Amino acid sequence: MKLIRKLLLFLNAFLLMNVLFLGKEVYLYLTGNTYKNAFILTGIIFISVFIAGGLLGLIPICSKPNITSTICKVIHKENVTGDYYFGYFSLFVLLFLSFDLSDIINLIIFITLFLALAFVYCRNDLFYINPTILLLRKRIYKVEVVAYNNRTETVLVLTNISIEIGTEYKFYFSPFEYTICDELNPNK
Repeated sequence: MKLIRKLLLFLNAFLLMNVLFLGKEVYLYLTGNTYKNAFILTGIIFISVFIAGGLLGLIPICSKPNITSTICKVIHKENVTGDYYFGYFSLFVLLFLSFDLSDIINLIIFITLFLALAFVYCRNDLFYINPTILLLRKRIYKVEVVAYNNRTETVLVLTNISIEIGTEYKFYFSPFEYTICDELNPNK
């Protein structure tokens, strides 16, 4: 189950790229030569499956885990939301958009590179390298918190609020790659 969650988060990280790629391939399919259409259609099917998985990957990002919350005080924070986006866009998006899936060799290379990226992404828990999180107005913090039992812990937090040092928040400590954080009194 954990591997499926990681794969969905991986596909979600490439959701924007795959939507752009699908648009390009549909355009080529509608305006291209008939002998290339079978390969382009195969590429469209693969990319559509990737997009469907990416949309399913929104579920763990947008929902709270089914666990109780713990009130903790933030004693250190580091906003890591934008640390990896330039590398993401320059390396992956520009590289993949240059592929032409009407050529069987390019289709095989695309699938191989995508699978290799999935392996590295899942193996190293790189869920935070995800522009979809930014588009959903979520932030990722690396925070050190102290709970009422004086236990300190450093966690990666996915939230839609701005976290301040010295403030208490509700934390949903998940067994997965990140923790969800909410305000104590959201009506303030």
